Amino acid sequence: MIFWEDTTKERQRIENAIKKYGYAPEHNFEWYQCQLENGDKNVFLEFENGAGLLTTETPAKKECVVFSSPVAPPEKRVEILIEYLKEVFESGRITEAELELEDDLYRKFLKELPKNIKARHPKYTLTWPIYNLALFDENLSGRKWNSLRKTRNKFYKEHKVEILDAKNYQNKQDLHVVIDGWKKNRLATDKAYSQEYHNLIDSNFLPCQEARLFSVDGKICGINAGWIVPNSNRYYGAVGIHNYAFSGLGDALYLEDLIYLKKQGYTEADMGGGEDELTAFKAKSHPQSYYKTHIFIVIKNN
Repeated sequence: MIFWEDTTKERQRIENAIKKYGYAPEHNFEWYQCQLENGDKNVFLEFENGAGLLTTETPAKKECVVFSSPVAPPEKRVEILIEYLKEVFESGRITEAELELEDDLYRKFLKELPKNIKARHPKYTLTWPIYNLALFDENLSGRKWNSLRKTRNKFYKEHKVEILDAKNYQNKQDLHVVIDGWKKNRLATDKAYSQEYHNLIDSNFLPCQEARLFSVDGKICGINAGWIVPNSNRYYGAVGIHNYAFSGLGDALYLEDLIYLKKQGYTEADMGGGEDELTAFKAKSHPQSYYKTHIFIVIKNN
């Protein structure tokens, strides 16, 4: 196991690992770089045959986040997680690690966890909807789409909507204001993490293959952005954020994303994880399936 502490310098090494082993929606080097906040540093852990862990450390607190799932073949994912945790706990480099693992991997991890490492009960669980875009009706026809169709038609009737290219939009401060409005006005009770979105804007959406702005009556009110999940044909809707400026804005923005993706020829979309309230919102658009990830803390068991 090698600790690579200059992830900018080691970009090619990390991208090679993702190209070879990446499978999770957030296995994206540039998005990983966007996770940094003041006092943090990214550290890439390299294992046999180029497999690795994307981690973000907060040295002052001796804490870290293992960002997304291991970038490794399926049979090695739990093994390298445990190897890493043993090393950092024994050395004292880290005293607390936060992980996010998909349901099957989480259960396997718990089963194989040694007695000297303790996993706390999940802080929260996210549900991720998957859409088969071949089955998605962009015309919103029929009874099951009645409510959303009315909401969307009303929104477009009452407002002038324009879709703009986010990477070519010059006044990035307008976009930071959208993020601040989202954080301030969102109704969910869980903590809103916004720094990665500000970093994304500052990078001019470098991680993204798609990045569009939703302008309503001449003002930017929403952002849709994402990329293809590595080693798949699945698109990941990483960002779907709005400022709650108008009734129906969330539905209009979400439908714009799905309709756009279908028209662009994408066949499948992972529209991101959320807790119960967000899952209920996304369920209105009739995804074909779901999966879950669990976010939890791991500590040394003395």
